[in-house]
Amino acid sequence: MQKLQGFSLLEVIVVLAIVGLMMGVVAANLNEGPVLRNAAQELATSLRHARSVAILRQRETVWAMDTSAKLYWLEGHPQKHQLSDGVSPKINTATREVISTQQANIRFYPDGSSTGGSVELTVKGETYRINVEWISGRVSTR
Repeated sequence: MQKLQGFSLLEVIVVLAIVGLMMGVVAANLNEGPVLRNAAQELATSLRHARSVAILRQRETVWAMDTSAKLYWLEGHPQKHQLSDGVSPKINTATREVISTQQANIRFYPDGSSTGGSVELTVKGETYRINVEWISGRVSTR
């Protein structure tokens, strides 16, 4: 009589449990990428909007960020935008635009130029950087 070769039910269950755990870990890591990417895109859009307002209204426009509260806004506008939980912001800008250790501004001028700077958004070691060129005021992400 020939002995059948195969896997026991217990072996199959153990393999499925391991595969399920691995998929859960991968799914959790993939979930953070879109959150960070969306936050960077929204922030870049806000900076571009500030530049457009400065050009259209022909007056300086200040884009401000409070890194401790994870808020950013245009000065003179009542609406403040909140970054997602888990996103850690850092702003680099001209010394004269630093209000405190938690708050700093990027100023846009009527000709489209700016004080320049960058904002870094980090989630679990992954970072997006939004740059604002000082001569052109151009906003880019990487």
